[in-house]
Amino acid sequence: MRFATRLGFYAATLAFMVGCSQLPVYLAQETVAPPAPQQARSSERLGTQWGEGISSDVVNVDLWRVSSQPVDVIEVRYSAANYRGRAIREAMLAEGRIGLSILDDKNRKWELTQDERKLYLKGNNGERYQLFYQNYSQATYEIVATVDGLDVLDGSSGSLSSRGYVLYPNSTLLIEGFRKNQHEVAAFRFSAPRDAYAANTEAGSSANIGVIGTAVFALNTPPPRHAPATQQSPQTFPADNPRSNYAPPPNYQR
Repeated sequence: MRFATRLGFYAATLAFMVGCSQLPVYLAQETVAPPAPQQARSSERLGTQWGEGISSDVVNVDLWRVSSQPVDVIEVRYSAANYRGRAIREAMLAEGRIGLSILDDKNRKWELTQDERKLYLKGNNGERYQLFYQNYSQATYEIVATVDGLDVLDGSSGSLSSRGYVLYPNSTLLIEGFRKNQHEVAAFRFSAPRDAYAANTEAGSSANIGVIGTAVFALNTPPPRHAPATQQSPQTFPADNPRSNYAPPPNYQR
């Protein structure tokens, strides 16, 4: 299987099904309708423009998905509206094994709003953003990402059968824009809906503007052969090395 990613990417032609988890049902004397999803007014809608060219190299690698079913699918809805909910800086995917953050052009984590199982992002016209993924496990994953319903690798209509970026164990992945070629991407920039890439390309649709999607697939692959083995320098007083005063992140073995 051929993959494309900041670390390497691959293409797959498979049929996929998105599984749904069974939630417990609670009975009450009174039935309360679930809250309606938060909607932005038309004047607050934003899209993502085809921005300036940014250097970004990728290589092709041959990897295989463990299953045609993604281990997780998540979406972030964005606009210039103020959202209600809990403020977070990192959303957790794949049962806590992968963190997703939205970064600004200074690589600072953007504040996301979490409302039950939904995620929202408030942006401003003209601002640049980036998708940042961190793998806290020893497993290798594929990240298939869409912006405004368009695949970030080839600009086609988003699909779970599309190729994605490879996220290696204990590593990070930064997606800075729509990929133009193997050496450059067009930066993600918030824009008016009429200026969005999705509104100005044949594969896009204005109906899908305002949403960022991520699907995660597990990959069956050994460590990359080209990765050099890390060698720790000798230390005279190893027990006295400074360490953080805060909790370290988890390191899942699988």
